[in-house]
Amino acid sequence: MELLWLPFSVATIAFYGLGQVFAKETRTSISSANLLLILSANIFIMWTVYFVVFRDPSVSFPIETWLLAAAAAGLSGAAYITFYEALKHGKVSIVGTVAGAYAPWTVVLALLFLGETMSLLDGIGVSLVVAAMLVFTYGGENGERKTELLGIAFAVCSLFFWGTSAALAKDVMTEIGNTNFIGVYALVCPTIWVAYWFTTARGRFERPKSNRWILELSMVCFAIGGITYYLAIQNGNVSIVSPITNLYPLLTIVVAKYRLKENLTLRQYVALAMLLVSILLISF
Repeated sequence: MELLWLPFSVATIAFYGLGQVFAKETRTSISSANLLLILSANIFIMWTVYFVVFRDPSVSFPIETWLLAAAAAGLSGAAYITFYEALKHGKVSIVGTVAGAYAPWTVVLALLFLGETMSLLDGIGVSLVVAAMLVFTYGGENGERKTELLGIAFAVCSLFFWGTSAALAKDVMTEIGNTNFIGVYALVCPTIWVAYWFTTARGRFERPKSNRWILELSMVCFAIGGITYYLAIQNGNVSIVSPITNLYPLLTIVVAKYRLKENLTLRQYVALAMLLVSILLISF
């Protein structure tokens, strides 16, 4: 049971990594608001079904606990929006790196406020995970580093939103459990994203002209990956789960090499090796 978080974390990496490959394969040109609208529909349907099937109707919780769960879900929903806004103003290689660096922030919050602890091997493993992400993401093509400050500002918002959401979700799930939190998320985040779509796209729905089923497959992977992510958090320390699951882009690169004929660089092979070592250290 102590390592139950590990298979859920691996599943999260698999679903998120494959979801990114399928999303990239569609090469859709529809707006980010419409992508979030499609994602909101998938999460609302799939997560509501999960909640209905696995919930325990005999257990009740105080309203304050539900509000904390809504806050954790809302922060995650807001992080998606600020991330897409960041992409409008900066290069994905830069803003994606900034926004995706939320794991260390989650680790800090977990150690300070959730009472989580790390062994020496865990600490070395987490450090390798963070280092692998830096090796993987930094050093973009031609060493380019320029991007708009507004894009970076939105990306920093995503970093703190996602990091704080993960820590708060871990805290509230110790009380209400994974199933109830997923039920709250299924209501809160789609509501936020639909409001975002209605405001920015003015209620105009767009569908990709090709590869529609591939795009839908990517959304299904993201939705299932979200469930396994919160299952991993519930069954393990978020200070370890968050960095591990944050490595799904590495799987994206490996699969893209074979499915999309993209090449791996030496830097990316090094990052993969560091990831394998870090998982072994954390698992001991």
